[in-house]
Amino acid sequence: MPVETKEIFLDDVPDLTSRLARIRAMALEIERLPDDTYAPVGSILEQVEWYSLAAVTKSTSNAHAFCSLVEQRNTIAASAIVRMQIETAMRMFGLTLVADVEAAGDHLMEGKKYGQLRARDGTKLADKILHERLSAEYEWVTKAYEDTSAFVHLDGENIRSKLVHLSMGAFFNLSGVDAQRPEHAYFHLADTFFIALRMTRNILADFLATRPQPQERALRLAAFRRARERGGS
Repeated sequence: MPVETKEIFLDDVPDLTSRLARIRAMALEIERLPDDTYAPVGSILEQVEWYSLAAVTKSTSNAHAFCSLVEQRNTIAASAIVRMQIETAMRMFGLTLVADVEAAGDHLMEGKKYGQLRARDGTKLADKILHERLSAEYEWVTKAYEDTSAFVHLDGENIRSKLVHLSMGAFFNLSGVDAQRPEHAYFHLADTFFIALRMTRNILADFLATRPQPQERALRLAAFRRARERGGS
């Protein structure tokens, strides 16, 4: 799939409603993405394939939450979800850097730390390494990751983003909801989340293309059932 290096390809849409609609459409595409690979029903999945399904459900959950938070004008929490989505893409991308993806899947599904994985060159796959290497394909990733990290951690940006500068001074609200914030103020945030979601779709699709396809899975499943029947007789 095409990737964005310096230029980001994004269709122009007129309003926030259209932006959220395209996020929801991308989430649905991601939800359906495994259907053409992890088939037929009952197929045996490897641990790394279960991990990819975790990335699918994390992405769809993030998308639904992001849209709801933007509609509620909860700017800080919506911004944090952008960072969570970039991290989801980073961790799927990191599987392309390891020498043994099956062993990596076992490691992760056993609940062990991602940062203990190593790239083929021996480098530990810390978040900094992941977003820097992913930025070689999607140049915007590192800046977006670092900018939105301020909303994940307790940071000065959590209050700076609430300031409204008027002629008589600066004012802020502590309610957690920016009810008076105009919808155009969310355009950039929604577009950033969408391209993070689309990047995740691309990485997941590339991963799925490397996995056994339905015909091979059907043969494996039939052999497994025959062996189970023989064992039970």
